[in-house]
Amino acid sequence: MASPSAPRRRGRPPGSEGRDTREALLNAALALFARQGFAATTVRQIAAEVGVRDTAIYAHFPSKQAIYDALFAEGGPPSWQQLGLDPREVAERSPAEVVPELVHRALQQWSTPRARLFGSFLLREGAGPNGMGRVYDGIEATLGHVAGLFAHWQERGLIRTDVTPRQLVWELFGPLQVPRFLFLHADATDAELATCRRWADDHVAFYLTCTTPERPRT
Repeated sequence: MASPSAPRRRGRPPGSEGRDTREALLNAALALFARQGFAATTVRQIAAEVGVRDTAIYAHFPSKQAIYDALFAEGGPPSWQQLGLDPREVAERSPAEVVPELVHRALQQWSTPRARLFGSFLLREGAGPNGMGRVYDGIEATLGHVAGLFAHWQERGLIRTDVTPRQLVWELFGPLQVPRFLFLHADATDAELATCRRWADDHVAFYLTCTTPERPRT
């Protein structure tokens, strides 16, 4: 007689069902955060929105803060992995090629419905540790991740060398937060999305003019 199958380890969500539940929890948590704030939202409320017991959440997230952290990873300043770029590959290309692509991919990430709702939540939270203060921390992390690329470009003479690589990264990504939080909110219209892209394109063009050597005229 075949032996009974081993019991599933407690707390480990099954395959696709687990992924679906995780996504549902993220969506429910974000809706509650945006409506009533992070501090006022409880794990029990999130579970009730999804229709699971509050203990079931811990199969996916160890805490409410961990849910927020997962949302921030999607909607905050992007990492190389989220941008889908290989830093070693882009380092061998020119800033004129890579900078517009970096910005385009960042805007794509921030333009998803969940990222836009998360942006509205961040503004609601203000300067607190789970609001715009966390955005500052995320930008600082991005500066450290991307500065190596700009340092490599400086060594190749492709970008100005009289400022630090971290400052060059800040001057690229810092100003992008203005069109992002002005236009990429939860209820953004097509016109606002288009305006955000236009502002970003103008910023990229100006940035490259100010930071890359002028090509000799032929």
